Amino acid sequence: MSPNPVVKLGERLAYTCIRCGKCCSSGPNVSLTVFDVCRIAKYLGAPWRELAGKSFYVVIADYVPVIVLRGIGGRCVFLKYVNNLPTCTVYPARPARCRLYPFIPIAPRVEDSLEVSSACPGVGRGELAEPPWDDLKEYLSEVRKHYELLYKHIFEEGYEPLSALEKALDQACG
Repeated sequence: MSPNPVVKLGERLAYTCIRCGKCCSSGPNVSLTVFDVCRIAKYLGAPWRELAGKSFYVVIADYVPVIVLRGIGGRCVFLKYVNNLPTCTVYPARPARCRLYPFIPIAPRVEDSLEVSSACPGVGRGELAEPPWDDLKEYLSEVRKHYELLYKHIFEEGYEPLSALEKALDQACG
């Protein structure tokens, strides 16, 4: 059970980003979809294979490959400090989970509720506003497509997990 409070569709709460960088310099690990990897690769002007190992790594959990954003010394690989302010170097292409933060998706089919990180110091500050429901729907759609691709390649076509992920990345990145 999560210690985080839950906000439901139609509810509003106070939140403003105070640029503390805590979200990018503490756990838990951020999982990525193949679509996140493609967006970041395109933004950086590099093939996704060049980012493998440097910007993300893969954990095979049973038969399911999970792409994880790399951290360096507890900080996101894309976090840099500019004029003493934490700055995301891939901000326009940042992962969907990062776009949602401090809001945390509950499950792939739950589109009307979000957890709110109790670790974010910006929660409770600023004007009352609704969470980014449209961003949540887009993220959940990508998550479902991501796992549908992996399921197809692993369980229907018989690819081993890492090869299935490579095939899914090649498909998603076009």
